[in-house]
Amino acid sequence: MATTLKRIEKEFILNAVMEEKISLLLIAGAGEWPVLFTSVGDEGIALTHNMPLRLLRRGESYELRFVYREQPMAFRSKVLDVKEASLALEMPGTVYKNLGRRYSRRAPPAQLSVSFSFKGDRYDLAFPVTREFDPVVEPEPSSSFDPADIRALVRDFDTRAGEYAGERAVRMFKERVPESLEERLIVRTGKIYYLPTAVGGLPLVDPYVRPRIVTRELLGDFFREQGTRDDLVDDEIARFERNKKSSGVLSELMVPMVFQEYVIGYVYLVNKQIGKPPFDLGLLETFHQFSKILVYSLKINGYFRNAPKKASDFPAEVIDISAGGLLFANASKELAASLLPGSAIEVSIRTGGRETRAAGTVKRTYRDAELVYYGVEYEEMAPEDFRFLFEALYGRAFTDADATGIEGLGIRMPLKLD
Repeated sequence: MATTLKRIEKEFILNAVMEEKISLLLIAGAGEWPVLFTSVGDEGIALTHNMPLRLLRRGESYELRFVYREQPMAFRSKVLDVKEASLALEMPGTVYKNLGRRYSRRAPPAQLSVSFSFKGDRYDLAFPVTREFDPVVEPEPSSSFDPADIRALVRDFDTRAGEYAGERAVRMFKERVPESLEERLIVRTGKIYYLPTAVGGLPLVDPYVRPRIVTRELLGDFFREQGTRDDLVDDEIARFERNKKSSGVLSELMVPMVFQEYVIGYVYLVNKQIGKPPFDLGLLETFHQFSKILVYSLKINGYFRNAPKKASDFPAEVIDISAGGLLFANASKELAASLLPGSAIEVSIRTGGRETRAAGTVKRTYRDAELVYYGVEYEEMAPEDFRFLFEALYGRAFTDADATGIEGLGIRMPLKLD
């Protein structure tokens, strides 16, 4: 996340940039233009430039970017005076460092069009839809579970789970809908229902960097979605936990089996036998891994083979775009249910009479009353496509200095762009 320089640090760095003759990029029109400081003071800053004067207007603010000690920085400043080769601007009030992205965003060029598709085949399945999305890639090798033989996989599960749980099962949602509160909860959220002990109740916090379990807060949100008044939510959570204790449950675990945007079933373990150890996070990890391996096994063994395929190409209304990603909008409710953070997509960008392609990942989504907005980061792109896109967006040649930003973007490609 971007942070601001304190006043003394700001003045020191701007003066160092001037003394070391570090080039800045001034963003104007459809391009980035190199400029150099000639003076820095309380009254303002002065720069030399070689820009078309039509791009510069007195009283207008412009963004400037530079790299100091390998740290990208940026600020905005208002133009005080414009001359043929020099420029006077106000002293910037704020200079930002720790920028979230190496390359600045641009409004889409007039002739740019973008479409995208999901990686691999997408299926139209008769299973409940969740908020999560799992592209179902090959799981990490496991010493406990082998995806090649489904029957052997289920037998291994039964043996392992039997060490901890009196009741264990793999329950599918084929030809039935989620019924119990817990089933509806894991389908709605796509997260793991985990009751370590009935005495302690649901977890208060999720220890994972990428949240994956149902906490007390998340259960409260679920009750509110179901129409429970705010002042009654805590009572509903307490009643839920009391019911678990009164029914003899000591520990309980339900791990959703997520295939694309569907919950096709779940892995269930419950212990009611006094003396057995409570379910810990190590157990949760084991059977979370099993659920992923089982879904992958179903896929490679043809469980979804005869299901109808969904359309693969979607148009994207681009809001802004950079050399590292783009933000687009779409009104489709069906797409919103499928295209979730973490989704892997293929992006096709057409501009300047050429098509460039990139593998990307949806990093974030948000919505307003009519549209859903998707922030996408490119993950893989051919070097020649990256160079072309960069030059089309920024109106200048790609340089060695720009190449230092590729790693920060996560673009996996050969760094030699000659």
